[in-house]
Amino acid sequence: MKKLNELIPCDYDTLISSIEDDSRVKNDNYLFCCIKGLTVDGHDFAKDAVDNGAVAILSEKDLEVDVPVVKVDNTNKAMIDVLSRFYDGVDKKLKMIGVTGTDGKTTVASMIYQLINNMSKAGYVGTNGIECEGYKQEGHLTTPFPRDLFTALDNFDKQGCKYVSMEVSSERLLTGRMDDMDFDIAIFTNLTKDHINNHKTYNNYRECKGKLFNMIRPSGFAIINNDDENAAYFRKVSNGKVLTYAIDNKADYSATDIIIAPRKLMFKLTAPTGEYTVESPLSGKYNVYNLMASIMTCQALGFDIETIIENIKNLTPIKGRADIIDYNGKFKVIIDYAHTSNALKNILEFATILTNGGIITVTGSAGGRDNVKRPEMGRIVTSLSNYVVFTMDDPRYEDPNDIIDQLVSGLDDNVRNYERVIDRRDAIKKVLSIAKEGDVVVIAGRGNDTFMPLGDTVVRCNDYEEVYKNLKEEVSLQC
Repeated sequence: MKKLNELIPCDYDTLISSIEDDSRVKNDNYLFCCIKGLTVDGHDFAKDAVDNGAVAILSEKDLEVDVPVVKVDNTNKAMIDVLSRFYDGVDKKLKMIGVTGTDGKTTVASMIYQLINNMSKAGYVGTNGIECEGYKQEGHLTTPFPRDLFTALDNFDKQGCKYVSMEVSSERLLTGRMDDMDFDIAIFTNLTKDHINNHKTYNNYRECKGKLFNMIRPSGFAIINNDDENAAYFRKVSNGKVLTYAIDNKADYSATDIIIAPRKLMFKLTAPTGEYTVESPLSGKYNVYNLMASIMTCQALGFDIETIIENIKNLTPIKGRADIIDYNGKFKVIIDYAHTSNALKNILEFATILTNGGIITVTGSAGGRDNVKRPEMGRIVTSLSNYVVFTMDDPRYEDPNDIIDQLVSGLDDNVRNYERVIDRRDAIKKVLSIAKEGDVVVIAGRGNDTFMPLGDTVVRCNDYEEVYKNLKEEVSLQC
């Protein structure tokens, strides 16, 4: 526990046992932070927090409550400062690595996590959870809220971690919930039109991503994909030293002589320190970019580049990212999180390398998100697949049929290589039942997600579980 005046300048020495921003938390002696979200204002729930055990309030407004109120200009920034002091500056002790972009965040953050753990010890925060060796924390968001993030950082530190590899989402940057965080390295993977529902415009979306690069410490590094059309913008807004990587354009680190095989990737890396041959068990051209960003990050942190590259040979598949299941040598299943046009294009082009037959794809589009991307997603998936089953993907409050209508709205009248099967579990069973020897079945959109939001509830739906259940039941093959 710490006194309130140890956490923030004020006249109160109230003992604080935890920092919370959810008024529903029932606990003794906590500081409640009134946060303004996109749809809810925490100031409206200050009295509820007091009823549930809050002994002090952090606020931007005057409040009539029976506990001390510390008024600040910005509760988002103040909460980060308070959490940092509460956890003895753990965010300053650890080397913080933030990965942002439309696609590739999970893969890059996971690669860095694996590579560093072969040379030192790191924690991971992202879509696939919150963990380090010896510690695991429940997490359902790409970037957790500050309270959960600092809980993770504190436990990483206690487990002996020196580094944190984390995904940074545009939503968290948009709401200011990362304000006043500092990063040693920020990585930009790419930018495509996504999440416009929250950001309203593409420029707003880009500017939110750019906020991360203003958070780089003066001694830190910005690592930027120079093949992306937005690279110049991110170079301009970055603090620290800028390093670039590319395949097509000039960059500090570049890849040539790329060889892509079903379960192997090779390329020549030209870096400021020399030329190296990179061999990876994680294949696909998009992974050339992901690997370069990961190598650059580890080298910027002071690790030997030859050791980094040697450790790449030991990378393991990342759950829900181009994860390949081989069904008794008859056909292959790829489970991938692809939910944008660019990501679908990447995974389907990779699938062509694996197949001796056709490509059968299951996909959809999440509800409650921007719908402008849907027609292009439909065009890409039908043009690069032999057959497509459109289905639900986290529909939330949208009608799945309406979502599919939008996915197929941009197709020519002569395109007929698709059907709709609304229930995702039935859709997966359908594609596995029609797959023939040599085919590749691509199940896209949800990766390893376990629960699907459906209206006011959630239902259990995990693509891996459905695949293994159906393959175990030996779905008849039409060979």
